[in-house]
Amino acid sequence: MQVIFTIKMRQLIVFLTLVLSSFGALAQLEIKPDSFKEVEGFVNINPDPNYQSDDNNQPFAVIKVRTENITDKQRRELRFEGNAATFTLTEYKIGEVWVYITAKYADYIKISHPDFSTIEFALPCDLKPKCGYEMTLVNNAKTTDDEILERLKKLEESSKQEPKVVYVEKPAEQKPKTPTTPRKPWNTFVTLNFSNNTYNQAAFGFTVGTMRKVGVFLTFMTDGVFTNVGEEEKWDHINSDDMQTFLNNNPTYTFRNKYVSMSVIGGVIFNIYGPINMKIGAGYGNNSLWLNVYNTYNQRTDYWISDCSAYGFGGLVGIQAHFGHFAVSLDGATTNFNIFEGRIGLGYVFGKKQ
Repeated sequence: MQVIFTIKMRQLIVFLTLVLSSFGALAQLEIKPDSFKEVEGFVNINPDPNYQSDDNNQPFAVIKVRTENITDKQRRELRFEGNAATFTLTEYKIGEVWVYITAKYADYIKISHPDFSTIEFALPCDLKPKCGYEMTLVNNAKTTDDEILERLKKLEESSKQEPKVVYVEKPAEQKPKTPTTPRKPWNTFVTLNFSNNTYNQAAFGFTVGTMRKVGVFLTFMTDGVFTNVGEEEKWDHINSDDMQTFLNNNPTYTFRNKYVSMSVIGGVIFNIYGPINMKIGAGYGNNSLWLNVYNTYNQRTDYWISDCSAYGFGGLVGIQAHFGHFAVSLDGATTNFNIFEGRIGLGYVFGKKQ
């Protein structure tokens, strides 16, 4: 606390106290009666998507708050809030402030200023998405000249009393207000992918996703062969060495091989630095080598080659970079941590340019 002693300059203190208290009385914010109304024909066409909808993609309505008896500096210090379910953004213009507020949930608007009174104005109607409204905010001077003279007389009389020690509580420091920063826009992307696995088997596919700073993606890869997928446990499992020995001991047998490469993986993608994003995902993978073996009677038996195959868990970790509307990705994937494949993708990013 600070200690202020009343000394010979009591008249100056009286005058300054009166002036400061008068300023406080003058700074009374009010909404001008019947000034709230819809602006006919107004449509929010602000090209910045941040001023079109809130973080939940609910569209904004626009309230043009005109001001009277408020300076340009004071106007830029006004703060606007809505009820808990709403978001607000502001644009300070000449003679007025445009308040963007979530239309669907707005019930009232709270207006505050560090030197003025704070008011809450209940909206008289439901706001329509993307439409405009206007109202007038007034700094209404309520203290009259007679009231000021009466205060001066009382303060002068009290100043003639014996000097007193007055304790004044030091006001708490106010934290600086965090400036509003534009939100990163949502972007949807598509890439076409090529992969090659441990056994030099190629596959093709695509990845789709959407993200702001964090998002989701889904990728699908295949070599176009789907025969016997899901039937791995129904046929004989044999490793490649035993299979070769079996064929060597039965030279009259013939065989035909086919490889199944397929995966469906989904996950999250998030920005790590600048245009660089990281992908982590999991899903189903199948990389299987099948042999159809025919005996001398042309009877077929299917074999699943166990040491060259895996199915079940599919995992993916990768990097994807966005350069404007151009996307390039480099991923590593696995099936049950037995078979690994590298993937490269090229694609397009829809939405606002990065």
